[in-house]
Amino acid sequence: MKYHSPKPLHVKWNRLVNSLIMIAAVFTQRIELLYLFLGLNIVTFVVTIHYGPTRWLLWPFERRLRLRLLDVSPAYTRSYAMTATTEKFEILLRILATILATGFYFCCPVVTWLLAVAMGIFMLISTFFGFCLSALGYIAVTAVTRRHHVRG
Repeated sequence: MKYHSPKPLHVKWNRLVNSLIMIAAVFTQRIELLYLFLGLNIVTFVVTIHYGPTRWLLWPFERRLRLRLLDVSPAYTRSYAMTATTEKFEILLRILATILATGFYFCCPVVTWLLAVAMGIFMLISTFFGFCLSALGYIAVTAVTRRHHVRG
C-alpha cells in the first residue's frame, strides 16, 4: 500500500473515536476497552490512518449515507496536517501510553485510570483544536536530535 497522508477530517475522526473509547473505558472501568484502544492503534500504526479501522467506521457515513458527521474549518486544516513521521510518532505514543496504563492495571488500577483520564481528555482536546501533545513531543524530539547531530 502506498502511503497517503491522512486528510484533516480523517485525523480529526481518528482522534475523536479514540478519545471516546478512552473516555468510555474510564467511565465504565472496563480494561477491555483499553485493549480495544490498543488494538485499534496497533492496526492503525501498521496500515496508517488513511487505511485504518477508524476510517472504516467513517466510510458508511461518508459514502453510503452521505452524512457529514464532522467538519474541519479551513482555518484549522493545517492543525490536522500529518506526515508519515508525525503520524507514526503520534500513534506510537498512544500505543506506549496504553501499554503503560494496562501494565499498571493488575498492581495499581488507579494509575491505569488516571493515565486513561489524561489520554482521553488530551485526545478530546486535540480532536477539536487540532493540536496534540504528541506534536509537542515530536517537536521536542526533533529539536534534541538536531542539536545532537550538530554537536556530533
